[in-house]
Amino acid sequence: MGTLPPRYSFVLNPHVRERFTKCPSCDASTRIRKLPLVVHLEHLDGPRLVLLNKTCRLCLICETLIVDRVELEHVIAAGLSATVKPPDYVVLVTIDRRTWRRGLGGNVALPDIREHMADFKKYLKVDVVSAHWERASRTAG
Repeated sequence: MGTLPPRYSFVLNPHVRERFTKCPSCDASTRIRKLPLVVHLEHLDGPRLVLLNKTCRLCLICETLIVDRVELEHVIAAGLSATVKPPDYVVLVTIDRRTWRRGLGGNVALPDIREHMADFKKYLKVDVVSAHWERASRTAG
């Protein structure tokens, strides 16, 4: 979609209690970064693009970007005064910070947004396996 080279593997974290201080791909420590994102939103008024500057977790080693689903939905819903659920939106790409700033004032057109977008390399899905206790097997001895 965008003209900039693809950047980051993207993870939408559906787990409320997991914050991924370690990267799910390479197990390196993640950093907190604020990145401008473009979100495609299906709304009652029709489809629209939303430009958000969102706090995310980023692995600098393998360039994996992790966004918490609950926080993202809260930010989108606050701007629309409505509730949003995953089928209603898709995080499309990252965007150049200057273009995002111009978008705050409404001074950016769709062709300009496309020119400054960087697609994701791939979308990843994470599953959390809970830790649990198991009874040790007894050996005769």
